[in-house]
Amino acid sequence: MSEFVKKIWQNEEYRNGILTVGIIIGTIMIFRYFLPLVVPFLFAFLFAGIFRPLVDWLIRRVHCSEKTASIVVLLAVGGVLMTLGRELLIILYRQIENFVIYLPFYREQFLSGLGNCCKYIDSGFHLENGASLSYATDVLTGIFSDFQTTVLPKLTASTVTALKRAFTSCLFLFVMFYATLCTLKNYPRLFRTGKLSGYLQRVWERVVHLLGMYIRAEGTIALIQILICSIGLSILENPYSVLLAVFIGLIDAVPVFGSGTVLLPWSVYRLLTGDMKMGIGLLLIYLSCTCNRQLLEPRLLGKHLGMSTLLTLFLIYVGYRLFGVFGFLLGPVGYLMGREILDIVNEKPAEAEKPETE
Repeated sequence: MSEFVKKIWQNEEYRNGILTVGIIIGTIMIFRYFLPLVVPFLFAFLFAGIFRPLVDWLIRRVHCSEKTASIVVLLAVGGVLMTLGRELLIILYRQIENFVIYLPFYREQFLSGLGNCCKYIDSGFHLENGASLSYATDVLTGIFSDFQTTVLPKLTASTVTALKRAFTSCLFLFVMFYATLCTLKNYPRLFRTGKLSGYLQRVWERVVHLLGMYIRAEGTIALIQILICSIGLSILENPYSVLLAVFIGLIDAVPVFGSGTVLLPWSVYRLLTGDMKMGIGLLLIYLSCTCNRQLLEPRLLGKHLGMSTLLTLFLIYVGYRLFGVFGFLLGPVGYLMGREILDIVNEKPAEAEKPETE
């Protein structure tokens, strides 16, 4: 039996197949059962890997201790993020408040536009005058009725659950911040000597590098999309340009949907209601967002991660089916981890001993 196993293991194709199946099963088991227990600490490791170069730079420039440099870097990054988030939240709050104030006006605008669309439908399909409007009104009435009888009671009943989740989120952020501080100042000494530790260090550093690149690329694309939508909607004199731009940017970050999920129906609606300026403007914004993603995504992601668009979409879909919303990120991360582990296992001893030049 041992000879049979040895022969199989010596065959590179069989060995890679067995390793691939084992890595896939192990990754799924780890993500499903072990990952929820250590999420804040994994984030701490990730942030430590990203921010450690800043700590090293500060130590070289100021000649301070690792602890002091780590605290300064975390406070500086946190302060910048909180300041930017605060300003964004203020803008969003003002636009939401303005939207609520003018909600009756927008309701009338919507009903007027709906009436015009229904007239086109009635005349185009030779229906009785008002037939499509009556049907649309019945559908909307049913939707609002269901919302009042099912959704609102659930929202009220889930208030206690929301408070518990808010407390859990605060605890999560505190643990993650403190773990990041501890990891950041001890990052060079976390992986000590030893063959297994060396493998873990190489896998972790490579995955952190690729994941950081993935997050930076998607974040850069999303920010540019938000900027394009915000400028375009401001030119079109939309009073909720920032609010809508952030919403469209978040939708665009989901590969299955994209910016066209919002912009195309909105543009068609405006064209049908006779607002040619807004309709054409929304189409131009959509084309700008599409060109931006098509130009930046291959440059920022494909060449560096070694993942085609089809493979990325497949990994995101499988991750979503296995792990829910977080699977959008876990799918590509699991693939990167498995690929790095397989490459290290298949390395020849002479190659493994070569110092890294990067």
